[in-house]
Amino acid sequence: MRSGDNMDVVNNLSSASVLRLGLVGAGGFGTYTTELLDRQPEIELVGVADVIPELAERLGSARGVPHWSSHQALLEECDCDAVAVVTTHATHRDIVVDAAQAGRHVFCEKTMAITVADCYEMQEAADAHGIKLMVGHKRRFRPAATALKRALADEGLGRPLAVNVRGFFGRRITGFWSSLDDCGGLLYWAGVHDVDTLRYLFGEVDSVYAVIGPKVHPEVSDQEDAISVALTFANGMVGSLQVSTYFPMANYQTAFGFDIVCEHGGIAYDPQRLTITCQREDQDAQEVQLAHNEADEAYDHEWSSFAGWVLRDEAPVLTGEDGLRCVEILQAAYLSAQLGARVNLPLARDERRPFDEG
Repeated sequence: MRSGDNMDVVNNLSSASVLRLGLVGAGGFGTYTTELLDRQPEIELVGVADVIPELAERLGSARGVPHWSSHQALLEECDCDAVAVVTTHATHRDIVVDAAQAGRHVFCEKTMAITVADCYEMQEAADAHGIKLMVGHKRRFRPAATALKRALADEGLGRPLAVNVRGFFGRRITGFWSSLDDCGGLLYWAGVHDVDTLRYLFGEVDSVYAVIGPKVHPEVSDQEDAISVALTFANGMVGSLQVSTYFPMANYQTAFGFDIVCEHGGIAYDPQRLTITCQREDQDAQEVQLAHNEADEAYDHEWSSFAGWVLRDEAPVLTGEDGLRCVEILQAAYLSAQLGARVNLPLARDERRPFDEG
């Protein structure tokens, strides 16, 4: 199917029972994505592309589908209805815009892009060409986040006043994550999930103030070693998020605990013990033990929703707007750290600072 047939791609899916998907990005996470797709009866992988030809050939051969060495070639030659973008953050804008212009629906993995300027261009291309754009933020669908959402609905606790997220863990950054140009910064790797979860739990953010700690491990990456972010929400509450990858007492799975202060009590999530604890004023604490906080069901949820959105126009669980607003908070944190001042949201649609001063 050629890119000139884009309206046929968009308009002929109302009677389709299976979504034909092309995958852009055949590295480790791309390979894992094909395993996730195996669990989706309404999605069929029909092609793979990667700028490293050997990766595209390896995964394409393993999956028995055609492979290409560029996303442009896949869009020109692959008979797909949609594409999944699982490449480095800095490449997402061009791939998504090209896919939209070719009439392909898009599932773009987080982080959507590095700047809101790129995110707006991605969303505008999707709107202009009538395609659906979903950004994968599955953390909000994992058991801990859904349990926190339920706990916040307890009227006896009253409205939330403050939240703190502890993002300290021990893990060395490798691959494209260690490159500021490719990734965007530490928050774009290790804080992005929790920024989206904060939006999911508490709504939009009005302002951001961030400070970056000293750089003591330049041999590991050109990103910051520690960052602290203060948030004010539209509902009046305040929040904080600290991230560092040099804390040996936790790993990635046991970090990012939540402490929430409410009007009449509090909520805590302990990722090491997998517990949600709620306590009202002058009452005993109530603890819920989570069976796990694994990601399988969360991935299934977002991929199933993407298929339902494209095939039957069902309401999506995530959209490009979710991806854009998350990037806006991340970018505002780095702009704040550079300026030494609070940054108010929303950012200008063409804002690229501090990543592109031009």
